[in-house]
Amino acid sequence: MVFITNSHQARTEVTDTIKNITLNDKVIKSIDANNSENLFSNYLRALHAEKNSDVLSAAKFYTESLAIDNTNPKLLQSSFTNLYATGQIIAAAKIAQHAESLNFNLNMGVEPALAIAAKDSDWEAVLALSEIAMIEGSSQYIGFLFRAWAMYNLNQKSSAIIFFEMLSKLLDDQGFEDSNFVNLFIAQLFILEKDQSQALTYLSKILLEESSDPELIITTAETYAFAGRVKTAQLIVQKLPENYKQSNLNSWLEERAKVEMSKIHLDYFFAQSIINLTLYTLTEETFSSLQHRAQLSLFLSHSLGFSLPSANLVMLQLSKKKNNFKNSNFYFDSIPEEDPRFQTGMMLYLSQLRQLDKTDIAIDLLQTYLSKNTNNLMLEEMLADFFRIDEQCDKAIKKYENVSKLKSNSGDVFRKLGICYEQTDQTQKAETAFGRALELNPNDSGALNYLGYWWADEGRNLKEAMELITKAVKLYPENGYYADSLGWVYFKIGNTKKAVTWLERAVQLAPDDAVIHDHLGDVYWHLGRLLEARYKWQFAYQMYTDKMKRREVSEKIKFGLKKEAN
Repeated sequence: MVFITNSHQARTEVTDTIKNITLNDKVIKSIDANNSENLFSNYLRALHAEKNSDVLSAAKFYTESLAIDNTNPKLLQSSFTNLYATGQIIAAAKIAQHAESLNFNLNMGVEPALAIAAKDSDWEAVLALSEIAMIEGSSQYIGFLFRAWAMYNLNQKSSAIIFFEMLSKLLDDQGFEDSNFVNLFIAQLFILEKDQSQALTYLSKILLEESSDPELIITTAETYAFAGRVKTAQLIVQKLPENYKQSNLNSWLEERAKVEMSKIHLDYFFAQSIINLTLYTLTEETFSSLQHRAQLSLFLSHSLGFSLPSANLVMLQLSKKKNNFKNSNFYFDSIPEEDPRFQTGMMLYLSQLRQLDKTDIAIDLLQTYLSKNTNNLMLEEMLADFFRIDEQCDKAIKKYENVSKLKSNSGDVFRKLGICYEQTDQTQKAETAFGRALELNPNDSGALNYLGYWWADEGRNLKEAMELITKAVKLYPENGYYADSLGWVYFKIGNTKKAVTWLERAVQLAPDDAVIHDHLGDVYWHLGRLLEARYKWQFAYQMYTDKMKRREVSEKIKFGLKKEAN
């Protein structure tokens, strides 16, 4: 039993002890049953939520912990961090203010207050708060950024430029290879002043390559468009990766060129610069702050009444990484279809739909989008992939065939086409497609394994099947599915000793695959290891979801294999 006293030292020791406890649901339920309101249980539930990437629940439980002990620096920091990460900026600011009254400096503690002051156009407060941020390591860059924008809003443009230039020098001094992106922010000041000549001077200092951050390419092109240089902007976006190249990209830039600058664009540039600064200076050490800065940008955009697709895309990426489909759906819906980030956002969203087996939603989304955005080979191929996954191979074949005509050097397309031909019993076409895939990429392990296993399973071309699968295994020796294929082809040629060796290895590498257990059961049966065979078949039966497969394995469990099964 842990007793909570009024001693600050004792409380700290308690929380240190809690950090070392292994979390599980039984512990959580036990604690809740005893006392759901004590510090120990709330803190433990918060840690459990953090472990499961549930920052919203973590913020709630940390805040409940603070209701019991609002002087513990660890609780204050954890509560603040989670509130900030979930976009509860005002609540986070209150926690930081309370910590400051106790002489505790929280990591990033000044940032929510900066955003609130900026939202309220209290630029004098922003100046005061930015002084604090500029001397705190984690908020230093943000401090310079807010100070520069505050200066501009106080009609001190020259001072704003000076602070942007100081930020650039600071980045140089701290080892960033290219701090020229800061010129983008200065150019935007001149765009607001309708001084296109000066804006273009600063924009020309930004050197872009195909390897440049896509967000920097988009924002630079957008700023050129705002300056009236649409053709330059259209050339710049050609440097974007393929997944950003929407058919309406040029028209989006043309529309940006027609925009009259107003107060809303000042707010837009400001909020956008927060997430952009974080993206352009991102390192392994600062990655954890990305969600907080995206939320800071979104707080300003929501409060001031405009959309901020760049921050929504970041939040979509982070939500996908955490497998939070509800948030992914929200942030994807927040990116306008005409925005150049939409297609990339859609692909992230589709990827998550695939992970969740929501292929019907993915197919509907792609078909709707492609009906309005034609001649997009990448998305046509993706739609074919979803048809194939959804066992609609006839539809997939039509798409793959169209794509293969224009991507005749893509081995991936021919491999997937071969799979669909095989699954629709078009043997000759399937073998031709696999042959083309391997001609284009002799080391395509997927094609090597699929073709080899197909032949082995049908008991034909066993020598060639052995060569193909052996090559796949050499390329990826830790792949359990390839090890299974090799074991199966050994079984088919009658080498049961090697078959067992490879299938047992396959089970170790991919223990959750029903087919591998099923195969190993077959081989055990042929070796007279009947109990082990039924044990493996029972495993397979429990893992299979297909009713026919379960019926087949059930028959083997009851009656074994006929002698001619090999």
